[in-house]
Amino acid sequence: MRTIKLITFALLVLTVTACKNKPTVEELKKFAAIEIYPEDTYLDTIDNKRALIIVAHDDDDCMMSGTIAKLTANGWTIKQLSFEVHNMPGENRNPAHIICEGSEKILEDGLYRPGRDTIKYTYMPIPYDEIKKQFLYEKVANALITQINEFNPTVIFTLDNIKGGYGHPDHIFLSQLVLDLFNEDKINPQCIYQSVLTKHIEVEIDKYVTPKMEKWGYPQASPAANELYGIDGMPEADVQINITDQAEIKMAYLRAYPENVRKNLRKFLIHYEDFDAETFFSVWDREFFRIIEK
Repeated sequence: MRTIKLITFALLVLTVTACKNKPTVEELKKFAAIEIYPEDTYLDTIDNKRALIIVAHDDDDCMMSGTIAKLTANGWTIKQLSFEVHNMPGENRNPAHIICEGSEKILEDGLYRPGRDTIKYTYMPIPYDEIKKQFLYEKVANALITQINEFNPTVIFTLDNIKGGYGHPDHIFLSQLVLDLFNEDKINPQCIYQSVLTKHIEVEIDKYVTPKMEKWGYPQASPAANELYGIDGMPEADVQINITDQAEIKMAYLRAYPENVRKNLRKFLIHYEDFDAETFFSVWDREFFRIIEK
């Protein structure tokens, strides 16, 4: 009897501790955007509903995945191109199949940054003029030109080319390359939608993540990128898109990645695994984009 009482007490303590550690909705709201931008209306006017997501790593579209799911539900044909593609645990398909037609590799051999395996922190920002030297620009450009023109998208979704989300050279390289091809008329979408965060979100994420990275013994890329590039964050958004109706599918997408990917998503979608989809995306209810047109 005494053993049963001790076990019951221990379970009660664990339950109370877990409840205390779980963030509240008010805590979650600290990381949500306070800025307001115009609602996007352009995407609703497009007749040729074809889009490509072009990102270095397949989870890089996490901050635009609600919009992608929304467009797919509205009849768009969308697929993702990426250097790195993960499959869902136990399945022979990737998480992108949840929100669009799936992800395909840009390069069959996967080699786009020679010497990458010799770099201690591959995610840390480097000077812009060093990026082109470290990456196989022409090889990737030729592959993209072929794949993009074969698919013939009206819209391309990427990360921003200034900070690449948080300074990752892979992100900046690929987003800048897509923009170069666009400006040189080597590809012919009508526009590029660059996924960005608002200043408030960036500041709050950095305040939350930086001390954790220091505790774990890793440098934090985002503040370093701001200092290196002389910027105060990502480019400002032009539009916002409400994604509350896509809460369930976006959460399913985010949680479909293997654990080694989800541990990185936790640094940007703060507390996303601590809430149900409806609650979380009633707070993180919008996605933001910078639009580039010719």
